[in-house]
Amino acid sequence: MLPITNQLLKIYFKINKLHLCKPLITAIENSDLRDHFSSAQQVTFRYFVGRKAMFDGDYRTADEYLSYAFSQCHRFSKNNKRRILTYLLPVKMLLGHMPKVALLHKYDLMQFADVANAVRTGNLLQFNEALSQHEGFFIRCGVYLILEKLKIHTYRNLFKKVYLIMKTHQLPIDIR
Repeated sequence: MLPITNQLLKIYFKINKLHLCKPLITAIENSDLRDHFSSAQQVTFRYFVGRKAMFDGDYRTADEYLSYAFSQCHRFSKNNKRRILTYLLPVKMLLGHMPKVALLHKYDLMQFADVANAVRTGNLLQFNEALSQHEGFFIRCGVYLILEKLKIHTYRNLFKKVYLIMKTHQLPIDIR
């Protein structure tokens, strides 16, 4: 049952009909047999459920499912781990956890390095440049709009820096 569900989820994502995923996910989630399937099938299912949750804006659930998929994925399945990380990284960044450069380098996802650094340092110019430089990759993966939401975090970190420098939350506006 789960292998067929996984194939259907794959097809629904491919044809961009995510609303068709909900009944399949509900059926598996409510099934007593969901823990009796192979580990590979469970990882695949959680990968798709995590992606669905991410697109629905449920980032905590997406983090839970994608983290499980990443941690339980076979250690030699580098391409699968990279695919999972492509969606897990934006979710983690939205939740405030920036990735380490070593992880990005290991899985050849350096496109996220400049974005993460810009958010961390509050550098809005670097953030916009990083998004536009890797725009094609992010759009192909379907995470561009999710990463756009990190602009708020970049502003927050910028304002935090200004506060630490000025020692006040109010900025003087001198008109001369």
